[in-house]
Amino acid sequence: MYALFSGGHDSLCATHVASSHPNFKAVLHINTGIGIEDTRRFVRETCQQHGWPLIEIFAAELGQHYEELVTLRGFPGPPLHYMMYSRLKDKCIDNFTKNNKDFRTERLILAGGSRSQESSRRMRHVEPIQQEKRRKCRIWTNPIHDWSKLDCNEYITWAGLRRNEVVDLLHMSGECLCGAFAKEGELSEIELWYPKTAAHIRAIEEKVKAKGFHWGWEGRPAARQKKSRRDASGKVVRKDSEPHPEVAPHLCTSCMKKEH
Repeated sequence: MYALFSGGHDSLCATHVASSHPNFKAVLHINTGIGIEDTRRFVRETCQQHGWPLIEIFAAELGQHYEELVTLRGFPGPPLHYMMYSRLKDKCIDNFTKNNKDFRTERLILAGGSRSQESSRRMRHVEPIQQEKRRKCRIWTNPIHDWSKLDCNEYITWAGLRRNEVVDLLHMSGECLCGAFAKEGELSEIELWYPKTAAHIRAIEEKVKAKGFHWGWEGRPAARQKKSRRDASGKVVRKDSEPHPEVAPHLCTSCMKKEH
């Protein structure tokens, strides 16, 4: 069992719960290359404090650079969230799976912090345990799927866990700021507390606009005409639909809920 620790309070609770499992091995943190460094530091310090082995996976080390992606395609907005998820997160989990020989004979259990009460219309619902169809060795579990936000806050107090200041200031972990579900005014709010991070995003905005994309980090591309095809059964399949929808919400819950 590996706990997916983004740095948010939901994932903090889920990681703490997962760490008591007899098969718990380590914490996984995906470094997308675009986020608030204070949250990364919080993850590292929390793992060190509790003695949790930490495996930090860098998207950039797999050739996935956020700045290159957006200067090539523009900022994603909801329509291109699938691209950001696939490049910055899914490839990291895939690489981790492929390079661990234990998963040829063992199940890989990934414990996340998705909660049913925060599932959006797009996510439908949160399953407590779900086997991935694409890679059957991977089992996704949400140990706090039926908790409320109050339950999480009370658990943090009861367990004496340190809170992430970023979450208390911005109401999000900020570990991934790809902008797919950014709201109007969000960058200014980030700038108030984390000016260096905001300045970095604004610098990327200038480069993206110089490439001819008129919308900024908080914007979204113009509606595209959806192309479709039919699978072997004759069912229409969208080419631009999100890949692996059965697992995507586990890693993007906190951002996807902002869309609605």
